[in-house]
Amino acid sequence: MTRARQSAALVAAAFCGPVLAGGFDPWTQSARYELEYRVDLTPLVVRPADSIRVWVPMPAANAHQQVLSTSIESPWSHRETRDQNGNRFVYLEAAGKENAKGGALVMRFVVQRSPSKGVPQSDARPGTPLDPGRYLAAQRRVPIDGLIRQIAERESASRETDAQKIRAFYDYVTRSMRYSKHGQGWGRGDALWACDAKYGNCTDFHSVFIGLARSQKIPARFIIGFPIPADKTAGEIGGYHCWAEAYDPRRGWVPLDASEAWKTKRLDDYFGKLPSDRVAFTVGRDLVLEPPQQGEPLNFFIYPYAEVDGQTVEKVPWKLHFRRLALPKTGG
Repeated sequence: MTRARQSAALVAAAFCGPVLAGGFDPWTQSARYELEYRVDLTPLVVRPADSIRVWVPMPAANAHQQVLSTSIESPWSHRETRDQNGNRFVYLEAAGKENAKGGALVMRFVVQRSPSKGVPQSDARPGTPLDPGRYLAAQRRVPIDGLIRQIAERESASRETDAQKIRAFYDYVTRSMRYSKHGQGWGRGDALWACDAKYGNCTDFHSVFIGLARSQKIPARFIIGFPIPADKTAGEIGGYHCWAEAYDPRRGWVPLDASEAWKTKRLDDYFGKLPSDRVAFTVGRDLVLEPPQQGEPLNFFIYPYAEVDGQTVEKVPWKLHFRRLALPKTGG
């Protein structure tokens, strides 16, 4: 609570700052965003319960994304925690008489994002969340054997370096899949389903890519956050966006966005560099939170997760609003 109060003044000042007008180019310019992430807690207290627990992700802080200020308002006790991947989130608990309190968790952030060319090899140190060795194993919906390995071996047969194989897998995904949200099965990041259906959203595109890379012992990691429209200065964000990074031992972590590349037909642009029209929140799949949830590991974590008396709540209402702010002027 103390930290939140200390930063509240900074957030208030930033939220009163000027909104950036048109002419913004996310490929060459950094961007400053104010975000308000609101979670409605009232539905969780509609019946008596011994324990209500809620986890909500927070924006990541890294070399190309700075969290300049944070403010948290909550009717329940809360604290900030981190998991083994370095993901940051707010954890709330309510028990006994506190359960009768409805209301909302309101988190406000000011985040500055720059175009990203990835993470240099020198920063990918063992034992840290950037350690490539952490991102080689199969996952529940991302196998690295069977069909996935067969495709990877075929697509990389004539490639000698990891860099060449990474590009070959990216090209395969953008060539063999199409972006669509029809029917059922899409959006779960099930690599085998996506290989068979040959369509899906960003989760499905990058699950296939990650499976292909890991099957050839190339580290690859899943990153999820929220997209920010480059042609708007304010509005509500309706859903998440995700992308991936693969590890080239000569260059480091290489960013890529196969689904946006498919939609825009800009394959070269979205390989090795990403624009500043997004805010990253969490890394990884099959996540165990801190403190650990009683339910199964999370497939991915971008929306609020809650448990009432140890039982997972299917949906927790949330809203995210953004405003794009003008960057401070520099120089004389």
